[in-house]
Amino acid sequence: MDMINTELLKAGLLDRAQRTQDKELRTDAVNRKSEISKVAKEMEALFVHELIKVMRKTSESIAPDVKGAGNETYMSLFDMEVSKALAGRGLGLQKAIEGWLERRPDMEDNTK
Repeated sequence: MDMINTELLKAGLLDRAQRTQDKELRTDAVNRKSEISKVAKEMEALFVHELIKVMRKTSESIAPDVKGAGNETYMSLFDMEVSKALAGRGLGLQKAIEGWLERRPDMEDNTK
């Protein structure tokens, strides 16, 4: 191979390597965004669950019912599912949490 072909080959390989690296960076950014979104949704669900738990405790102290065995476990599971459903629809906290997590400099990917 002559010198021109060698240089063209090197340039082509470098260009391909740069495109591959750019693609990996875009994929990492998309993965990070989806992970942040998932965490924010879970945080919102936990917050709503705590609200429902306190509301249920308050309402039970006002009007006590006759409860069977397992009622507390069932109601806790029910409250968690209601919380997930409400968080799935969104209450506005998810976007605030996402924005906060995206701005955090200490949340950079340190796996490299």
